[in-house]
Order: sequence, then structure tokens, then C-alpha cells
Amino acid sequence: MYLCIDIGGTKTIIALVNHRGKILHSIKFETIKDQKLFYEHLIQQIQVNFCISDVDIISVAMPGIVKDNVCTWLGNLPWRRFDIAKKLNKEYDKPVYVENDANLGALGEARNNPERNLYFTLSTGIGGGVVSDGKILKKYQDFEPGHNRYTYLGEEREWEDFAAASAINTKYGKRVSEITGREAWADITERILLGLAPLTATIEPDRIIFGGPLGLELPRYRRQLRRELKARLPKNVRMPQLIKARYGSFSVIHGCYLYAKSHQKTR
Repeated sequence: MYLCIDIGGTKTIIALVNHRGKILHSIKFETIKDQKLFYEHLIQQIQVNFCISDVDIISVAMPGIVKDNVCTWLGNLPWRRFDIAKKLNKEYDKPVYVENDANLGALGEARNNPERNLYFTLSTGIGGGVVSDGKILKKYQDFEPGHNRYTYLGEEREWEDFAAASAINTKYGKRVSEITGREAWADITERILLGLAPLTATIEPDRIIFGGPLGLELPRYRRQLRRELKARLPKNVRMPQLIKARYGSFSVIHGCYLYAKSHQKTR
């Protein structure tokens, strides 16, 4: 069994996954902003909801840069260097593997697909991962596309500050799933395109997979996004497929499972 933990800027999901990748049980709770209180609450939720003796490996996804199994920088959480692997290993005496959440989202969504897959999660911030032939590409290991800067309304800003789901929620005063109207979605599409077009031209993916609350609304704006993206790409860059994440809010959990399983094979 695998205990998979997806720590996001807004919510955290814990899931028990069997050796075939089936999610047997999962819970979700708000991510507490205080680092110490979050960890205490995480342990409490594990103890109350899961039988840790059934677990072989713990796999953790975190929103930030992970070096040598330690999250050294967290983008949208006010935490400092967080060696959660060491803490969980001491707590439960189980192997613990940590990786960036968007990298694991990409891994989960690109399962059994040998092509170059570019995954974006449009959520509290904007994360991204690149997977080819079932492996996270080392060149993009520390890929943090949401912090790339672009000129928006005459001002240079980070992409996620105007195109993440949280930014859209603020702009329209409602959740992205509640937004209607052609003009609103045209505006949202343009915000996404400002970062998407140059990244697509650079990475040249075969498929772009959209996750997170805004990414999962892709059917609302896919036609316009495809048309506008194709017009902005260099002629030598092939237009990729634009795909909604099939696992929805559990993309990262599926990636956690695959990541843990790959480490189990090498042990």
C-alpha cells in the first residue's frame, strides 16, 4: 500500500492507494498556513483516518522546489525549508519520497503515454511539469512557470498573479466554475495565453494537459485557446493537443503513487 499526500496552497489530500493504483480511501482538508500547526494536523488526520501499518511507502507532493527529497522553497505557502520526509520517517519508520506537486501531476496524467506531455495546474498559483516516456524531464525538474513574468495591462507581473484560478476568482468575485459569459471567458483565455504561448514554443509538447480548478474548465474555452495558440506559435512548432486532466483533483495523487512505485522497484 502507498500513502499519498498532496499538499497544495489551499487544500491537502491524503489517499491510500493499493499496488494497482486504485484509490481505496481519501480525505481532504484545508492547508493550514502555519507550518508547525499544519504538520500536527496532518499527523492527526493520518492517525484518525488511515491504518499506517498497511503502508509500505509514503509519497508526498509539495508546491515548490524539491532538492534531495527536501522542499527548499515554497511558492504560495509561508513556510521555510520543510524536511517533511525526515519528520514522517521518524514518525512512522517508513520510506518517504518527496517531489514537486506539478511534476507529480504531470507524471500521473501522462501515465502510459510516451509523448512529451506538458502539464499545468491553474489553481492557487500556476504549477507545471514536463514528462516524456513516463519520466519527469530533468531539464524541467524545477519548472515554476507561474513565476515567469509577462506584460499584462502595461505592467510586468508574474503569470499566476493574473491567470491562476485564485486571480480569476478575485477578478470576477466568484469561482471559475460559476463564471458565464463570452467576454469573461475571452478575457480569461487571453490571460492564459500570455504565458502558454511562449512556453509551448519553447518546450514543444505533443500534449498540454490542464489541471486545477481553472484547467478543469477547459471545455469552456478550448476552442478559442486552440485557435489563438495556433496563431501565435512559430510555423515550425507543431500544434499540441489540449487536454483536460482526466483525474481531476486527484492527478497529483496518481503521480504520487507512480513516483512511490518507481522508488520501490529500485530498492
